[in-house]
Amino acid sequence: MQTRFFLLSLILLLSPVLMFRCANPVTPQGGDKDITPPKAVACIPPNYSTHFSSPDIRITFNEFIALKSPSSEIFISPPLDKKPDYKLRGKTIIVDFDQALDSNTTYIINFGKSINDITEGNILLNFQYVFSTGNFIDSLSITGKVIYAFDNQPVSEAFAELYLDNNDTIPFDSLPYLVPPLYITETDKQGMFTFSNLHPGDYKLIVLEDNSGDFIYNMPAEKIAFEDSLISPWFIQEVLADSTGLDSINPPPLPIKNDLLLKLFEEIDSTQEVIKSELVTNDMFRIIYKFPPHSPVVIPLNLDSTHAWCMEEFSPNRDTLLFFPTIEIPDTLILEVHDGEMVLDTVLIAPTHIAKAKHPKKKEEEEKPERLLVNWNSRSTFNYFKNPLIGRVSHPLSEYDLSGILLISNGDTMVPTIEFTDPLVRFFKVSSSWKEGTSYKLVIPDSAFLSFNGLYNEMTVYTVKTVVLRELGSLLLNINTSEKPGDYIIQLLTDKGIVVEEKYLNESGQVKFAFIAPATYTIKAILDYNRNKRWDTGDYLKKIQPETVFFFPKPLDIRGNWDVEEEWKL
Repeated sequence: MQTRFFLLSLILLLSPVLMFRCANPVTPQGGDKDITPPKAVACIPPNYSTHFSSPDIRITFNEFIALKSPSSEIFISPPLDKKPDYKLRGKTIIVDFDQALDSNTTYIINFGKSINDITEGNILLNFQYVFSTGNFIDSLSITGKVIYAFDNQPVSEAFAELYLDNNDTIPFDSLPYLVPPLYITETDKQGMFTFSNLHPGDYKLIVLEDNSGDFIYNMPAEKIAFEDSLISPWFIQEVLADSTGLDSINPPPLPIKNDLLLKLFEEIDSTQEVIKSELVTNDMFRIIYKFPPHSPVVIPLNLDSTHAWCMEEFSPNRDTLLFFPTIEIPDTLILEVHDGEMVLDTVLIAPTHIAKAKHPKKKEEEEKPERLLVNWNSRSTFNYFKNPLIGRVSHPLSEYDLSGILLISNGDTMVPTIEFTDPLVRFFKVSSSWKEGTSYKLVIPDSAFLSFNGLYNEMTVYTVKTVVLRELGSLLLNINTSEKPGDYIIQLLTDKGIVVEEKYLNESGQVKFAFIAPATYTIKAILDYNRNKRWDTGDYLKKIQPETVFFFPKPLDIRGNWDVEEEWKL
């Protein structure tokens, strides 16, 4: 009895403690992060309904959701004059129509990236609600893939758009510039797109990187791809609902055919203009064009332009024009810039004023005279097997004395051969009996060069080391163009896409890249349709596709003292 009484008393004493511990909430242990997007579990009316006459649609999901940017993310095909009103009530999206729908028409509501769960923000991509106001759902489809024309990489989050020739006032080819498309869908991460539930017809197919959000082609800020001919949709067998649990609310994606491959490109804005005009130094300024001008003319308006007033030099890609005035110019020089007969702009150059404002000098620096500068195309290592050693002076020369220029190596002194290579006497080539793996010092004495405006160079000592032949490799490509004949530009690219060297090929044959530094390279081939030896973009209205590019199927590792030989069938 005493033992039983003791146990009962102990239980009564501990009960409040136990009750308190049970009532005290404990933070639950975390599990795997939720990465599953919301799932639709009910639709009223049902998805894929026919004889649709409801004023609204209610779509319920398996969890609470957020509806983000519905006005820009959700699109309806065919488009409505008035956008529906989208409401969110807990787990349900309500779509209220604000206009009467066309009869006997299949409508597709694509929710894009608008549906997210509220906990982790998981996105339900491109959920579609499909219905028909007639007695059947249109069942035709168009599928394909979009790549960037320049590098063949897949294009994601671009809009594929379909147009019918059903506008009496707008030319068919001009529709993408002026009106939204009849059908819209979005490319996935692999660049694939699918139009489903299409009505029979012949459609114009384009793809846009739509920066403005209006689904209209606004060049030149947006990229475009287009199919050359009209497209008739085809029937793709859908996976039907069955005992595995598939239903019309969340139908599986259609299988995608790769018959259509579209290449996205940016058109060149044909309106020439001056991008920038700026002072480089007090006696040198430049004008930068949008693209290389055909017939550039620059006329000074406050100088006597009938006499020579400057020397001109184009940049290698010919989109920048350098000017070296040869006469005294006013504090503000007014220039009229032409390309042929077209006046592009009137620009102002204020050498003295701008130079002092941009480059204020300390008092001790003002007494130091300006000097002629010398720069080089090689920094520390010189690959003389492949390229000459090139020097460049900052201003055109009027006089020079090459007799004092010396080349020193291992205590030996040599006289190199110096040859100027341009009309303005700025670029010079240095030649010698180079030896591999050897350090050289090129000594240019003080005042060896005199520029047209009276600048001398300071004594310059340039140190460079030549490469070792066994540290270089070669690549031999046996290219077969029999199936795709034409003229090709074959480019050797770094792993970052920088062009190291290029060759030209107009028939099947061997291309050799010799004396190249060890690295991993990519090979690119451009089918040069117009034979201008550069890649050209497309033109939508002229129905010109961008020039086709090919990439060798794998990166190539080049090692020193090694020849790599590969076969490539284009």
